[in-house]
Amino acid sequence: MDHPALRRIIRHVVVQLDSGKMLSQAIAGFEAVFSRLFVAMIRAAEESGTMAPTLNYLADSMEKTDRLARKIRSVTAYPVFVAIFFCIVSLIMTVFVLPQFREIFSSFNAKLPTLTRGVFAVNNFMLDHALLILLGILLLAVGLTVYVKSRPGRAQFDRFVLHVPFFGPLLRKLAVARFCRNFAMLLRGGVPVVSAIEITAETLANKAMEQSLLASSRQIVAGSAISTSLDPNYFPRLLIRMVSVGESSGRLPEVLERVSNVYEDQVEGSIMMATSMFEPIIICVFGALILTLVLAIYMPVFTVASSVQ
Repeated sequence: MDHPALRRIIRHVVVQLDSGKMLSQAIAGFEAVFSRLFVAMIRAAEESGTMAPTLNYLADSMEKTDRLARKIRSVTAYPVFVAIFFCIVSLIMTVFVLPQFREIFSSFNAKLPTLTRGVFAVNNFMLDHALLILLGILLLAVGLTVYVKSRPGRAQFDRFVLHVPFFGPLLRKLAVARFCRNFAMLLRGGVPVVSAIEITAETLANKAMEQSLLASSRQIVAGSAISTSLDPNYFPRLLIRMVSVGESSGRLPEVLERVSNVYEDQVEGSIMMATSMFEPIIICVFGALILTLVLAIYMPVFTVASSVQ
């Protein structure tokens, strides 16, 4: 293992294996590396004697998840870079450039254009109240962080995120794809349905959908089918119909894998389309703001020149 921390963990796992523990018991104490889903799959493989195919399936699933995550990072890198560059340019203009031009123009005793006066007024306000603005942003960020980390706050925030235009449906599809792949993987490994749903719920990274799945597990314990227990407010009707088909045909893992592939492709396509749309929009918006600052600086020059003539 090239990673030193992972090397130490593997050595510790080997020591526990030498002491007589099962592999699932040896890796259970390292949740940062081996998730609950991973441990459950290993435990089921130990009981069924299918360790080798289970490990191969886990590797394939993790590679697909990592491939999708890398694609998402790659297509969002450019808009993030442009946004950071614009923030740096705006900060330099606000702190260093505009104050110097304001002093120069004030010495001319000429009436400045409306655009210039407006830009200078906003710049003065930001400089005069910089500490209050930063303090307000900091308090807002801390308050939101504390609220989101609380159990009811996190559920409400995740529920709100699912209804945000464009991003909400995209995050929902990503969570559904993750649910289908992980649920299918656990079912293939021999994990009971209720336990598989409860474990899968923790992997969705959305408390609202997690609570919905936990409610589904309780309905299944009470005798409901998997398809009828899924809430259509969080899970698409296509998934519910396909789960019903998988239950009736006895091929639920295969059906879930196909649904997962469909939604992963949709997520990738949506991100590519959004990136192709956002790039020109971001450039136009940032370009318009920079043009406003440039015009605010150059218009007084023309006004003063015409008054001197």
